Amino acid sequence: MNKAVTSKEDILSVSKEMVAQCGIQAINMRNVAKECGVAVGSVYNYFPSKNDLIIAVIDVIWKEIIQGISDCTPSSGFVENVEKLFYGVKNGGEKYPFFFSVHSMSVAKSGKDKGRETMNQYFESVKADLLLSLQKDQRVKQEFFSEKCTQADFIEFVFSNLISLLIHNQDSCDLLTEVIKGAIYK
Repeated sequence: MNKAVTSKEDILSVSKEMVAQCGIQAINMRNVAKECGVAVGSVYNYFPSKNDLIIAVIDVIWKEIIQGISDCTPSSGFVENVEKLFYGVKNGGEKYPFFFSVHSMSVAKSGKDKGRETMNQYFESVKADLLLSLQKDQRVKQEFFSEKCTQADFIEFVFSNLISLLIHNQDSCDLLTEVIKGAIYK
């Protein structure tokens, strides 16, 4: 049996490894307890339900992925930051197979709202960084934006297309970046 772990952080670390090896569907209280070398009750001490454990695992994986793309800075160009975001999240998806496409299905109905809220917090943070990057990029032609297409609208468009590319496991975001360049650059 594995070395016994008893802290919340250790349980989450073991759970992340399980997700990396087998996908998030492998997470259940018994499997985690077995991998941690503890009784099932020890896992329940930190996570009252499977939903709570899965949401916590999703949270730490998103934190890891977002930290991995923290080099998206306003001083970089907008398109460069879109590319960094795409490839950073893609790399995270390679470390945690099927994470993006199945984690919302892994949480029972009662936990979906909390799981969705956690994911949306990360998405909003990323979109805010992209908006700042767009605003700071000197190459952007400001006349592109209007009441019908605000900068915030454009970020939503770009972000939803990035997510679509990632969910469909595309190898690149080249088409999207070419569309962006043609639309907003001088």
